[in-house]
Amino acid sequence: MTARRQHGLFTAEQARAVGISPALIKRLVASRELVVVDYGVYASVLTPPSWHQRLLGVCLASPAVASHRSAGALSRGPDMLQELLEVTAIRHLRRSSQDVVWHESFFLDDRDVTEIDGIPVTSATRTVLDLAGVLDDDHLVRVLDDFLRRHVTSIEKLGKELERMGPRRPGAKRMRAVLERRIGVTVPESDLETVFESLLRRNGLPDPDRQVWVETAAGPFRIDFAYIKYRIGMEPMGRRFHADTWEQDMARLAALSALDWQVLPYSDFDVRSREHLVVDGVRSALVRAGHQFDRS
Repeated sequence: MTARRQHGLFTAEQARAVGISPALIKRLVASRELVVVDYGVYASVLTPPSWHQRLLGVCLASPAVASHRSAGALSRGPDMLQELLEVTAIRHLRRSSQDVVWHESFFLDDRDVTEIDGIPVTSATRTVLDLAGVLDDDHLVRVLDDFLRRHVTSIEKLGKELERMGPRRPGAKRMRAVLERRIGVTVPESDLETVFESLLRRNGLPDPDRQVWVETAAGPFRIDFAYIKYRIGMEPMGRRFHADTWEQDMARLAALSALDWQVLPYSDFDVRSREHLVVDGVRSALVRAGHQFDRS
C-alpha cells in the first residue's frame, strides 16, 4: 500500500517496518527485482519510471520537498514543465546530486509545505516567492497571475511571507516590484491577457486601461485593454474563451466601430509568436491617433 501511494517507491526504513530486512533488499537489488531510485529508496523493476517517481525519490531520501520550478510544475503553472528536479532541504542538510537542483532554507515549517500528487511540495505562496529567484520577470508574473486567478494565494499572503523571509533572499527585490504592480489591479482573466500586458510593457508602449465598459446602441460592451483617450481597444482572443462567442464578438466589434472605436483583435498565436506584429499594430494606431512617443 505504501509503494502504491508513493509512485511505486518505498524506503529501507519502511521496508524494515513490515519485516523486510536490509539483506533481503540487497538480494532483490542484485537479482534486479528491485531498482535503487535514490539513497535508501527502491522500486520494483516492474514499476515504470516517471518524473513524479524520481522527484519523490529525492524527497524521501533527503529529506527534502519539491520546490521552485518543480513545485511550479506540480502546481500546473503556465509553461512550468515536468522536467527539472528541484528541491529544498533544511539548512545544512542539503545533499549533492548531478541531476538535481538543490536549495536550502531556514524556513521550511508546516506553513511552507503541502502535498500534491503524493509529493511533499512548497505551498503556493512559498512557490511563487521561490520562483522569483529563478524565473525572468515575464514568466514570474504569469505564474503569479495564474495562482491569483485560482485563489491559491493572495497579494496579502505573499507580502507577509516576503517580509517574514527577509530582504536578502534570492529574488526578493524582483518579487516586491512585481507585487507593487499588482496591488489594486484587476488580475487578468487568462494567461493570454497576462502575456499581452507584459508584451506592451516590455516594448515601451503606454500602460492601457483594463476591462473598459463602453455603452453602445446594442448595449454595454467590455474591452479587455483600451487607450480610452484615443478610443483604441485591444482584444487578445484565445480560442478557449472565444470559440463559442464568435457572433457576439462580431456584434461587439461592429457596435464599437460605430462609435469610432478602433478595436485591434489579436489571436493567441499573434501574441505569443508574432510579437512584432502586435507591437507595430498598436504603435501605429497610437501614432495615427495623435500619441507622441518619447524620442529620448
